[in-house]
Amino acid sequence: MILCISLAVRAQEAARPNILIIMTDQQTADAMSNAGNKDLHTPAMDRLAANGVRFTRAYCAQPLCTPSRSSIFSGKMPFETGFIGNAPEKDGQWPDSLLMMGKIFKNGGYKTGYVGKWHLPVPAGKISQHGFEFIENTRFQDFNDAATPSFCARFIKENKDQPFLLVASFLNPHDINEWARKEALKMDVLAAAPPPAECPQLPANWAIPDNEPKIVREQQSSNVRTYPTVNWTKDQWRQYRWAYNRLVEKVDKYIEMLLASLKKYGVEKNTIIIFTADHGDGYAAHSWSQKQILYEESAQVPFIISKLGSWQPKTDASLVCNGTDIIPTICGLTGVPLPAGLKGADISRRLSNPSVSLRDTLVIETDFADNEVLLGISGRAVITKDFKYIVYNKGQIREQLFNLGKDPGEMDNLAVKPQYKKQLQQMNRYLKTWCKMNGDVFEKELL
Repeated sequence: MILCISLAVRAQEAARPNILIIMTDQQTADAMSNAGNKDLHTPAMDRLAANGVRFTRAYCAQPLCTPSRSSIFSGKMPFETGFIGNAPEKDGQWPDSLLMMGKIFKNGGYKTGYVGKWHLPVPAGKISQHGFEFIENTRFQDFNDAATPSFCARFIKENKDQPFLLVASFLNPHDINEWARKEALKMDVLAAAPPPAECPQLPANWAIPDNEPKIVREQQSSNVRTYPTVNWTKDQWRQYRWAYNRLVEKVDKYIEMLLASLKKYGVEKNTIIIFTADHGDGYAAHSWSQKQILYEESAQVPFIISKLGSWQPKTDASLVCNGTDIIPTICGLTGVPLPAGLKGADISRRLSNPSVSLRDTLVIETDFADNEVLLGISGRAVITKDFKYIVYNKGQIREQLFNLGKDPGEMDNLAVKPQYKKQLQQMNRYLKTWCKMNGDVFEKELL
């Protein structure tokens, strides 16, 4: 009798899929060849897209490292967690009542591992709080990303006979920040950029748009180390895009190694992979590098859910937020109980039934910061199928309204045009109601 129960439990555990979350840092959604970008080659990311669903309208909760990562690993928006700027890895900041992904899955019977960039306001060594029993390679060091596949392979090898959750967190293409400052890269090395004529063309929305809120350019000048690209020439921006693409290709090679480990240890067919990034990068659009701003390039992220050798390729234009949606989704995929109070969408419902609608409207946020120092400039974006409304808390022109269907590059600010007054008011009212319902204090900043 005991033997039968034991065999039944083992069979049940074997049926529970492993979850592998692969994250890059500062990768805009279009920086993949499977997204149609011909200026780079990303075979590992392409393989994920060829064996799963690529969500073409996925956003981060806030385009800055700590706020976005805190959201992904708690399932709550940054205004809810309180982490709206970058924060040090220090004990006593993260409330015990705010459950973290590792702990949720550890309590749900999964073996848990985390390898690579951390940048969360919790000590990496405090396993009792974050719940990742195996945690390695979290400190900045030369060739940090190169070590991540090896540590991941070790975790997979040691836990291949039981269900596991593994996060592989890569740093690149984040090294583009050092490249722009003409500093040594934090991890990898790059050859000198070729002449501008041999570099990628500038995007169609390279110029700074008319009627842009002045406050965003004022803060862009607040720290030359953060934004060394102010007043760059077209040639410099073309070389920037070349360097950025090369860094994406570097991280893609490490992802390829990680995927090989799934096959090597016999877990490929029972592992569901989510690929995403903590936030995007300006990628020269609107003459912007870095993140923080609410334009598409900085706020949109890659988001692919894949099962190698099992699923067919598909694209999906549903509105997704990786910050709020990953935990409900992986709970839905595994049967691990979802903590109360999480409002994100369970994308697994749509994977099994494409007629399921996730949401009609998405709200994301920003708080501009000089690293860990907040600058007092906040913003929100309301995103629908066709429109995007952005509002900041300061400045003469505070609002932007774009018809993304007709103006995907966000160059024509409809907020200043009288004929769009009704649409503008409708988006503003929606945000006010949303803030009230969700306890977002940004409601006080609205016009």
